[in-house]
Amino acid sequence: MTASTPPDRPASFIHHVHNPEDLVALPRTSWIIVSGMRSGQRPGRLFVVDGERQDEASELRWEAAAEAGRVSRDVFDPHGIAARRLAPGRFELLVVDHGGGEAIARLVIEMRDDGPVIASGDRIVQPPRTSANAVAYLPDAGFVMTSMFDPTDSAFVEKFAQAEKTGQVWRWSTSTGWSRFGALQLSGANGIAASADGASVIVCEWAARRVWRLGADGAPVASAETDFLPDNLRWTADGHLLLAGQRARPEALFGCVARGERCPLAFKVARLDPDSLDITPLIETDEHAAAESGFGGATGALEVGEAIWVGSFTGTRIGVFAR
Repeated sequence: MTASTPPDRPASFIHHVHNPEDLVALPRTSWIIVSGMRSGQRPGRLFVVDGERQDEASELRWEAAAEAGRVSRDVFDPHGIAARRLAPGRFELLVVDHGGGEAIARLVIEMRDDGPVIASGDRIVQPPRTSANAVAYLPDAGFVMTSMFDPTDSAFVEKFAQAEKTGQVWRWSTSTGWSRFGALQLSGANGIAASADGASVIVCEWAARRVWRLGADGAPVASAETDFLPDNLRWTADGHLLLAGQRARPEALFGCVARGERCPLAFKVARLDPDSLDITPLIETDEHAAAESGFGGATGALEVGEAIWVGSFTGTRIGVFAR
């Protein structure tokens, strides 16, 4: 492999997770929170791993006062996540939760001698006819959320196949609650990220293979095509974004686990310039490489030291790729 050839197999793995759909770092710490999506075989869970150890994860502990942040442990179904620092040793975590009704779990994480623990929490019920995918903080401590589709629309997968509009972006603030963030309609609104000053929001239109830059009012400013289904976004230390997604047709991918079908596993991870929307491939895995390594179906990527950790909607490991 030449220096310019993107790697297609993980150098190592983080074990003891399942369906690690999204990953986020607790700011100014080595701790990584992982969202483990619910499946027919496994319940939904949040996991935590020390990025300096890089060997295995454990389930993130909930104290009794935090249980208000989910309907119950058995129905909890986490998806996209976001984190911000409240004070030294104290953080807030937003979790898209499909369990027991669509809501955003707002959890407070505190550091203990043996690592992070969820100390308290509540639930912010979503607007009707929304199914959230991802969340991102705004500077005012509010956040933006993508709604991928209307859960009352039984034809949404067919609409994904035709790149028809199915969802949109919403904003939540402490003063006004929920409101639409601009008028842009998207086919499978997916990953989302906001600049530190809130002047721009980057959002992925998954089924249409397009990435958008929106202004502070939600109006579209620019967009770029991708050659894969763009999923989650995560900021890097140098001000770029890591963008991960699948190399497949949306209708073949969405719901493949629930249907009992073989899921396509080819994927790509790229660096996204948030201003120009230029895309530079970093990792490219085809079906053959995914089968040989036993890892595929990437949904998100996170910069951890000198490596890129890659999550997936399936499997029991996080892939660690050298840079």
